[in-house]
Amino acid sequence: MSTSVTAAIKSQEPLTKSMKCLVKEDLDKDGLSLRTDIAQPEPKYDEVKIKVLATSVCGTDKSIFNSGSSEGIRKEMKRYVGPEGYKPIVVGHEFCGVIEETGQGVKRDNWKDVPDHLVLEKGDYVTAEMHLSCGHCMLCKTGNEHICMNVKVKGVHLDGCFAHSVVVPYKNVILLGKNGDQSLLPPRLGAMLDAFGNAVHTVQEADVRGKSVAILGAGPLGLMATFLCRDFGASRIYLTEAADIDRRFKLGQEFGASECFDISKGSDVLYRSVEKHEISSNGVDVVIEMSGSPSAYTDAFRIVRNGGIVLLLGITRKPLSEFDIANAVIWKGVTVKGIFGRKMFDTWETMLRLLRSDRFDLKNRLSQIIGSRDYTLNEYQEAFAHLSKGTEMKLVFEPQKGV
Repeated sequence: MSTSVTAAIKSQEPLTKSMKCLVKEDLDKDGLSLRTDIAQPEPKYDEVKIKVLATSVCGTDKSIFNSGSSEGIRKEMKRYVGPEGYKPIVVGHEFCGVIEETGQGVKRDNWKDVPDHLVLEKGDYVTAEMHLSCGHCMLCKTGNEHICMNVKVKGVHLDGCFAHSVVVPYKNVILLGKNGDQSLLPPRLGAMLDAFGNAVHTVQEADVRGKSVAILGAGPLGLMATFLCRDFGASRIYLTEAADIDRRFKLGQEFGASECFDISKGSDVLYRSVEKHEISSNGVDVVIEMSGSPSAYTDAFRIVRNGGIVLLLGITRKPLSEFDIANAVIWKGVTVKGIFGRKMFDTWETMLRLLRSDRFDLKNRLSQIIGSRDYTLNEYQEAFAHLSKGTEMKLVFEPQKGV
């Protein structure tokens, strides 16, 4: 073989590149592993490969990090485990990025009847719905893909986005800007859309116009729900929290909370306020539970009025050992709704329209919930330590930095 041919072969890039990513190796132990030897994913026929510009940490990610003491997340991540046992996966499901490559089924030739501004192409700025539905069950066929019987979530059941790149079915990709245009949202906000969608979905389910609302938990989603309830016309908003209350209540009041309650030492003050202000009924019209705290479940059904609505988005670490369903629900005629993810894809259209109009200063409010600095994947231990201590509510990783 000639010297020139040998040099050309040596200069070629490997067929499969490796990438830096955060992996959950062992569900019975807390923590994640920083890996540099995982192969970059390649798109299949109907998939898109996306270079991750920013990815944010969700409460589910915190539970995965602390899986050794979280029975619920261990059970969920084992839902699709086969005879071979648990397979380590790349964590993360909230992100935005730029399309690097499209599968053969997503090429421009297959989009002849679609306007150019809707075609997914290399270089487009995007995010994605990371709940993958089967498309075949009764729920998928009746407009309820978000609660598909066989749903798999990337970052929980399949490789996610705490990585250089991620692949997603093209039908799940959400276009944010053609040719890399980031004018709608900068990446650190683009990475928040999954979480923002949870809040939009929850508030929309209640139709809060003219109603009193109690939001239990002033974390990122609780604060988002607070400003959404105000913007959507709630008459009165009660907000509760048990940690980092000075900062969270300051934001809550700015976002529209009528009263804020520190329930770290009990909820009596909250109960008395509801009794005082909801004189025409025996409680609030709508309760939105965002914390996953067992005590918040007690508060929710204590303060909701007869015939009211309780929306449950927070997830407890362990199943509730006792719940008086007769007194809490049946005899009060309460409607209880569980909220999972975002409606596919109604919620996405709603929140993107809200952000495009920018009438409610949503971008500024979202930015106030995120930590002041972003992190590289190398700094994941520090980032999760801040979240565990409660010194930060929402953090963003930039996987392309520190590579």
